[in-house]
Amino acid sequence: MDAAVGSVMAALDARTTGVRTAPSGGAAGPLLVAAVTARSLPDLASRLRTALAREGITVGSIGIAAAGLHHVATLEIAGSARPALEAATRALGAQLSIVSGETA
Repeated sequence: MDAAVGSVMAALDARTTGVRTAPSGGAAGPLLVAAVTARSLPDLASRLRTALAREGITVGSIGIAAAGLHHVATLEIAGSARPALEAATRALGAQLSIVSGETA
């Protein structure tokens, strides 16, 4: 699991340079980098994207990795979308970790 999260985080670190704006051309504001983890859910990223879309949240790129039965989806999302992300994570039976950004 640690290796899967580490590889996704390394990819995110490599691409984050310059001015940061909200994903998908949304308004600029505080951003969160979140990792959603689940066991035996290989389509985690697409399910997460679909659940967020139902709430009107558009997500850009989602980094994905797997280690055995553990799956990780890491994404950057507007801080204001955190409640929808939390709800989507619960609905999928997954766990959410905020990696960086606002902590409240």
